[in-house]
Amino acid sequence: MPLTQIIHLLLLPPALLCWLGLMALLLAWRGWRITATLLALVAIIGNYALMTPVGAYAISAPLERRVTALNDLAQIPSAGYQAIIVLGGGRYDAAPEFAGQDTMNAEMLMRLRYAARVQRATQLPLLVTGGSPLGKTRDEASLMAQTLREDFQVPVRWQERLSRTTEENAELSWAMLAPLGIKRIVLVSHASHLLRAQALFEAAGFQVVAAPTGFTTEGVHCRPIICYTPQHGALLESRRALHEWLGLARDALVWP
Repeated sequence: MPLTQIIHLLLLPPALLCWLGLMALLLAWRGWRITATLLALVAIIGNYALMTPVGAYAISAPLERRVTALNDLAQIPSAGYQAIIVLGGGRYDAAPEFAGQDTMNAEMLMRLRYAARVQRATQLPLLVTGGSPLGKTRDEASLMAQTLREDFQVPVRWQERLSRTTEENAELSWAMLAPLGIKRIVLVSHASHLLRAQALFEAAGFQVVAAPTGFTTEGVHCRPIICYTPQHGALLESRRALHEWLGLARDALVWP
């Protein structure tokens, strides 16, 4: 696993909130009770905010506003775009209902469903990109290709199976497509991911139109009692958005 992903795991919720709680206990044991109380309050309030739909929306919306949903997919080929790239980002390991085989998780199925929609509307060739950052037996690209073929009846032209990060997704996809003269692409991923992903793919050399899916909408279209009630799904959305904010901060340090 790349070092950056290890750092993200340690800094993202729920791990971060656990560290804050442990620090509060340590400070209380050492006699720093006021500081410990403040730190515990930060952990509790932060945990509550990240688990509510309104909190998840507040973190995700600034990322998602920077990309626009594609409404006229049929116009993409006439604009000169040559291929679709779908970014990997999750798996469902040893699924019992699939005879213990690995497959795609719910987050990835959302991306693949939209990629299938874009491919049917445009008839552009499709590349899936994703390796095995956790050292699994099968890479994500092959799982994505299998799911698109078997569940959505969509062909996959290329599989990039070595990348472990979004930056590597971009660089290795460029290495595959640039020699074929393919430089204008439609990039499919979650809306909160595409601000950073598009910048990395453009830095690699591509001309990109973003094709976002999975917008965070529940924090806007929900009743107050639901918007402010902690939910597991909201924590996942908050975590995904914070992952992108950390990535943007890292990119700003590496490429100021």
